[in-house]
Amino acid sequence: MRKVRIGLIGCGLFGESHLQAFRAVREAEVAALYDINPEIAHRRAADFGVAKVCRALDEIYTLDLDAIDVVTPEDDHFEPVMKAIAAGKHVFVEKPLATSLADCDRMIDAARTAGRILMPGHLLRFETRYAMLKDELESGRLGRIVSMHARRNRTKALLPRYGRTHPAMENCIHDIDLMLWYAGRPVRKVRGFGRRATQGKHSDTFFGVIEFEGGVLGVVETIWMIPKGAGIMLNDAFQLVGSEGIADMHLQPPALSFWYESGYQAPDLFYDPRVRGGARGALRDELAHFCACVADHQPSTVLRAEDARRAVQVAQALVESDYAGRDIDITGWR
Repeated sequence: MRKVRIGLIGCGLFGESHLQAFRAVREAEVAALYDINPEIAHRRAADFGVAKVCRALDEIYTLDLDAIDVVTPEDDHFEPVMKAIAAGKHVFVEKPLATSLADCDRMIDAARTAGRILMPGHLLRFETRYAMLKDELESGRLGRIVSMHARRNRTKALLPRYGRTHPAMENCIHDIDLMLWYAGRPVRKVRGFGRRATQGKHSDTFFGVIEFEGGVLGVVETIWMIPKGAGIMLNDAFQLVGSEGIADMHLQPPALSFWYESGYQAPDLFYDPRVRGGARGALRDELAHFCACVADHQPSTVLRAEDARRAVQVAQALVESDYAGRDIDITGWR
């Protein structure tokens, strides 16, 4: 099969993760890079053997590429996605799809009109544990969902980079998408609670309560306060209570850790593990799925842009609730 030729926009920390993952996808060839910082783009090109570094954003759309991978900051997805679709390219865009519903709608409409794939990067649908939970739910063995509680905590050392976006949109968006996926029903109302213990732009501690139609309750939690010296980069968990059983998942303590004189280290084994110079895990599987969809000219059966829009809708309402200090009713929102 001919390789899917990809142009990557955004060569920062997670852009580098995408390059690692594509290295492990046989069907993929990253043929061009662009970043607002040319030095970073040239460094990534040298590290990963990418032949072309574009001098301007518009240049990448003129190349012989099948798809564009957008790994820019959260509020900078709209322009590169819209230009890629206008140029006839399929698009993968990191989560969230956009930071406003209006931008989500315009991107989805453009992709639908052009007949192009627009796949958002909600990689947890490709992570083994979360996908197995979905299968268990569909089997009926857990019964009907009563409640869900998700924890997604990070080190405070990441705040200078990722504190640019409200935590409901930056981190909780993953678990909002999962809860929508699992519940399979609309949200009725939300309540968000943010607290700030540091001097960041947004809250470093956030809890959101989500009430689904039919009474299912969801709680999302993200706290960016893990000490840097702890040696723990993530502390994630998910519990789903069903009428016939409970699913309980914890990613901490890890299955593998290293104990050195310099401190404790626990590598990521779930989302973006690195083995033999390439990435494995959920990110690789997600990008391999995207390449398969592009090669077959078929939309994803696992994750649609419309799903990602609903997650943005709920996250946006949680942000509004946090600032307004009250419940936000979203009944009837499409």
